[in-house]
Amino acid sequence: MKKLLSYLFPFTRRVPSAVSGELEVTLYQGRKVLDSRTANYSYGALQRVLRFGLQQIPLEGIHHVLLLGLGGGSVIQTLREELHYKRAITAVELDPVVIQVAAEEFGIVSSPTLQIIQADAFAWVEQARGAFGLIIVDISIDSKIPEEVFSFAFWQALHRLLSPGGYILLNAIEAASHATLIGALRPQAAQLGLDLHVHQAVEKINQLLVARKA
Repeated sequence: MKKLLSYLFPFTRRVPSAVSGELEVTLYQGRKVLDSRTANYSYGALQRVLRFGLQQIPLEGIHHVLLLGLGGGSVIQTLREELHYKRAITAVELDPVVIQVAAEEFGIVSSPTLQIIQADAFAWVEQARGAFGLIIVDISIDSKIPEEVFSFAFWQALHRLLSPGGYILLNAIEAASHATLIGALRPQAAQLGLDLHVHQAVEKINQLLVARKA
């Protein structure tokens, strides 16, 4: 009944978080979305942005995906249900409330092929071991993307974890400050042996960085 009524007016559950501020889970027109105060976290525009990015990447040769920034898990839904990716996924999320909401509202829970880790992604990649064919970076607090995602040290860590021929997919909002940071990142990515391409104006305000390891 609630799902049917959502076609007439939205139902919103507000969840406080010490990390992300107030989160909102809204059921509208039969679908749930997860939002922060000023940004979509999952199952709205963000899912369409990352879907576009994933469609640029050949998934058939990728044996393990690393997701930095879980949100409500919409990219996992896209991988599993739309793109039929059945292999291993490791997701790292800083906010324990976000992990709880992903489980309670969207059914995103750990399984034999999905490991969810509560940790700071920047610290985690420095210590992690393993080889990933695809690393998806979708790290933000509300609508703010930490400048650290564009740093050479972070990309060095990603490069170390990336399999030969593997891909990095990074979601960012278009902004003058980000343009400057990406401009500085380009020669550093080339130095690491990464072929970097930037897709502009994805869903109007997002840009996607797609890099491939030689």
